[in-house]
Amino acid sequence: MEPEVPLGRVTLEDVRGAVEQLGGDPSRTNAAKVREVLGRGGYTTIQKHLEALRVEQAAPEAEEGPETAPEAPKELVQRIWAAAWAEAARRQGKALTEALQKVFKLEERLGVALDDLEGLAEDLDRLEGERDAAVARAEAAEKALEEERQAMVGERAALTAMVEQLRTLLPPAALG
Repeated sequence: MEPEVPLGRVTLEDVRGAVEQLGGDPSRTNAAKVREVLGRGGYTTIQKHLEALRVEQAAPEAEEGPETAPEAPKELVQRIWAAAWAEAARRQGKALTEALQKVFKLEERLGVALDDLEGLAEDLDRLEGERDAAVARAEAAEKALEEERQAMVGERAALTAMVEQLRTLLPPAALG
C-alpha cells in the first residue's frame, strides 16, 4: 500500500515540512527533491516557496534591545550643548553686526536727506520772499495803473467838456 498523498495546492508549510525531512536547510535542496518528498506540486510553485524559505533563513533575527535607551553621557551632552551655544552666539553676533551696519548706513542716508531738506527749506524761504516782493510790486503797479486810469478819465471828461464849449463858440456852418 502506497502512502496517502494530500491533494490540493502546495503551500509554503508543505515545502517547509519537506525541507525538514531533507535536513532542514532550504539552500541545500532543490524543487525536484522537495517534489519527490511531497509527491505532488509544480516545480515553479515549489521553487517559489523554496526561495521564500531561503530569504527567511538569510534574514538575521532582530535582537531585542532594552526597552529604554541608556542615559546619554553627560560629558557628551555638555560638549554638544557648548558647540550649539557657540554656534548660536556666532550667528547672533553676525546678525547683530549686519543689523548695526544697516543702521549706520540708514543714519548716513538720513543725514544726507536732512541736509537736502534743510537746503530745500532755505530755497523755499527765498522763493517765498521773492514771491511776496513780486506780489507787492504787482499790487503797487496795479494801484498806479488805476490812479492813471482815473486821471485819464478825468482828463477825458475835461477834454470832452472843452470840445463842447468850443462847439458852442463856433458858428454852426463851420462845424459842418
